[in-house]
Amino acid sequence: MIQQTHQISFHFFDVGGGDAIYIRFLGSDSYWHNILVDGGYGKEYKNAFGPLIKDLISNNEKIDNWIISHVDRDHIGAVLGFVRDIKILDKHEVVKNFLFNHSPEVIQASNGKISVGDGIKFRDYLSEKNLLSTVPINTKTIPVECSGFKMTFLSPTPEKEAAAKELWRVEETSGKIGRPEDKSDHKKTIEELKTAKFIEDTDPINGSSISLLAEFGDLKALLLADSHPSDVIDSLSALGYCKKKPIEVEFMQLSHHGSKANTSSELLEIVNTKCYVVTGNGIHNRHPDKEAIVRLLTKDKRSSEILNIHFACDTKDLRNIFDVDVNACDNHKFECSYAELGPESKTLAYLPLKDNV
Repeated sequence: MIQQTHQISFHFFDVGGGDAIYIRFLGSDSYWHNILVDGGYGKEYKNAFGPLIKDLISNNEKIDNWIISHVDRDHIGAVLGFVRDIKILDKHEVVKNFLFNHSPEVIQASNGKISVGDGIKFRDYLSEKNLLSTVPINTKTIPVECSGFKMTFLSPTPEKEAAAKELWRVEETSGKIGRPEDKSDHKKTIEELKTAKFIEDTDPINGSSISLLAEFGDLKALLLADSHPSDVIDSLSALGYCKKKPIEVEFMQLSHHGSKANTSSELLEIVNTKCYVVTGNGIHNRHPDKEAIVRLLTKDKRSSEILNIHFACDTKDLRNIFDVDVNACDNHKFECSYAELGPESKTLAYLPLKDNV
């Protein structure tokens, strides 16, 4: 499972439609470094990060940073699996640093989507181990650097980060997640969806997501969690990127598992890439929305190169998303790849090493 053939790799685990991202790189100090992002639902810990962490321990390696983007259960759930894993001793020695925005106050309950309950348990664990940061992570935070790997935070804004903390104080009782099948747009054609009006996500918890620009030498990638596109646009603009001077990245992870409300044409216009990653499985909340993918395919001034859309999951719903279209891949110059089952699922690896280290 632990690759040693490329200088850097990004592994998107299939965790049933959540986010569980493993970044591995050979640092400027000539040592291997490891970064985790989220982890998916709690039940997925034993299938993804659990075995990975044990492999790293066996290899005498540590996790430099574990980023918890926000408190939706499809992101934070598995982190509690780590906290409760009795087979891993000295957990504070295994993970050097956690990047996690939290509320200082006790919360009362959680609903099925927003897991503030999990957040408070995790906050208390970090506090007990003296690992709880008092510095908020937002767009004003200084980029984090680790042996040649740089993370610039594109969201949340300080205002949205503060608003999410306020929600921790509110009792959440609504509880139901998911959309019925008739709300899916997978049976609509590309032609029907290409003129759809964009309406941005307004969910404050999604807006509190820690999203980032990852850089390793000249290599760049966008990991967008469930962020709001307008915030990412503002941050990229502040870094000097625009429609006339787009940022060149190896891949862009579509925000919110490919939701139509989290990928705007305006954002796509300032990002140049041949690869998009989608973590939705087509079932949970019916993400990805086909409308979001159509925006990639019909992007203004798109190059003639073949686009790769990499799905971190492999389900019938994803495989059938273009069934209603005639020769969609040929006509719109794209290809789809899907995660394989098991720990050897596809890894996006870059900068091959001449000799395995």
